[in-house]
Amino acid sequence: MSVPRELRSAIPEWLIWIQCIAFVVLYAVWILPEIVGFRNTALVVGALAGLYPIYLYRDQLLQKRAISIWLIVALFFWASFHLFFLAHDYAAQLLEYKRIWKYAAIGAIFAFGLGLSLANASNSGVVKDGQSQPNPYWRLIFLGLCAPVLIYLLKYVATTYGPRWGIQVPAYLQIYFGPQPFYVPKTDYVAFCLPPLAIALGGIQNLFASHSNSKAQGYITPSLYLAVIVATLFLFHIQNIKNGMAYAALCMLVFALTLLFGGSGRRIYQKLLVIAIGGGFLVAALYPHVQKNESWRTLVADTKVALQTDQYQQWKYSGAQGYPNNEFGQMVSATNYERAAWFKVGLQLASQNPVGYGLVEDSFKKMAKDKWPEVSPNLSHSHSGWLDVILALGFPGFAFILVALLLPMFQAKSTLQPWQSLIRWALLANAMLWITTEVAATVTFVALIFWICWSAGLTLPMVIKSDMRKL
Repeated sequence: MSVPRELRSAIPEWLIWIQCIAFVVLYAVWILPEIVGFRNTALVVGALAGLYPIYLYRDQLLQKRAISIWLIVALFFWASFHLFFLAHDYAAQLLEYKRIWKYAAIGAIFAFGLGLSLANASNSGVVKDGQSQPNPYWRLIFLGLCAPVLIYLLKYVATTYGPRWGIQVPAYLQIYFGPQPFYVPKTDYVAFCLPPLAIALGGIQNLFASHSNSKAQGYITPSLYLAVIVATLFLFHIQNIKNGMAYAALCMLVFALTLLFGGSGRRIYQKLLVIAIGGGFLVAALYPHVQKNESWRTLVADTKVALQTDQYQQWKYSGAQGYPNNEFGQMVSATNYERAAWFKVGLQLASQNPVGYGLVEDSFKKMAKDKWPEVSPNLSHSHSGWLDVILALGFPGFAFILVALLLPMFQAKSTLQPWQSLIRWALLANAMLWITTEVAATVTFVALIFWICWSAGLTLPMVIKSDMRKL
């Protein structure tokens, strides 16, 4: 069924396709080192293409639903104010301002424009014969979201089997587990692969709620979503990413609860079957992971020691002076001890400086060095992304980001699928992973702002969705 002229998007389809292609390129290469040119080109192209929908729908910025994007604008003003009037290290903060905040501003324009274009596309939400038609942009967007996992699988095959097959694998196609020119940090994998896993869970949930009888939605689409989930768990297992595994398990728990109590109308045995399949894959991934990481079994005991920061001060030296023993007489796990101790110390520093130090990447290091000159120069982050944001931008900056993230999750109920699932599940994943993951860094911080602005654009449709559902 064609869309009436009065409800057609004023944005040309070719421009929306350019935005989508720019997103695919950007998300695919965002965490890959040594190819900055591709990333920057995609960012600039996406931002330039996003200026037109932002200008076209500028009147939409005057409604209450636009609060989220205005909070991000306020965040940029706060960062500027902090630089000129509250800076503790003006030279370092100015350097970071020209790098991270410029990068984040371009990404914010790209993301907001992309969200507006996709929300107002003339074929979004069109219904034919009682069934929602596949969104052509969604397929490309989801491919882009899966790109980091797909690239990792390609690297894994090349690294593992290339030498066996007598193939000379180039350095950029190999997997590294430590600092190398083409090494990708574990935190980047969590930040860019957990949201697509969560979105895949949301896609399965949406299929249950749609009551579709089509073959594609009955077998093919859920199988693709399941493949993404399994592939991401595989990545987290091979890379031995504790945060990734923990938050993947939490996302799947939320999925199970919402599927059981969300009132999709499906029969209970169908829901239980899906939950059992998902739980089976999760257990298959978690069991060897827990067996390989004894630190999970001593987490509580190690944390008790770590919280005694005055008595046990090894946290200051990043392992240079060893580590204390826990209540079992065993040396604490370094990862458990340091993260718990640094979190407590970070909270103390935040309470003493509520407006923040000013640096997204190194505020914890600088503030700790100012208070305890003897701390190791290797001390960097608190290993809690949200706490690092507070240390950097203070409680005002943290509030701007957190409220801007939460608002689209509540506003998404009036947004059509699949964008509703994308908003809620991607932002949920981001809110989770920033709790204990070391993601207060250039790429991951910009990605967080990107997700928020994208979601804000998707919840600001020009076309009234209630009218669209009647077509």
